[in-house]
This record gives sequence, C-alpha cells and structure tokens, in this order.
Amino acid sequence: MKSDHRLGRNFYKGLIGDAINILLAAAAYNFKRAMRALWLLIKIISESPFENRISLKESF
Repeated sequence: MKSDHRLGRNFYKGLIGDAINILLAAAAYNFKRAMRALWLLIKIISESPFENRISLKESF
C-alpha cells in the first residue's frame, strides 16, 4: 500500500510529520485523478465537432 501511493519514505519527523505526509499524498492522488478526468473531458469535447460534421447541403 505504501509503495503504491508513494508513502514509503517520510521526510518529516514525528507524528505530525506522518500526518502531513499522508495528507499531501492524498491531495496529490486526488489532484492526479481530477487532472485525468479533466483531460478526458477536454478530449471528448475536442473530438465531438469532427464526429458530427454535417454539410450545409444536407441541412437545408
């Protein structure tokens, strides 16, 4: 579990340092998930105009 989310090495000392390390790792994990979701949304939005292209001749 620790190596999966980069919790293996703790640079802070004591119990407060452990808590800070866990909070920062969780924040980074959530930020990574949010950026992945944003990237997928941008990808979907940028591809959608090209898939539904209708010529002007067919629209009138």
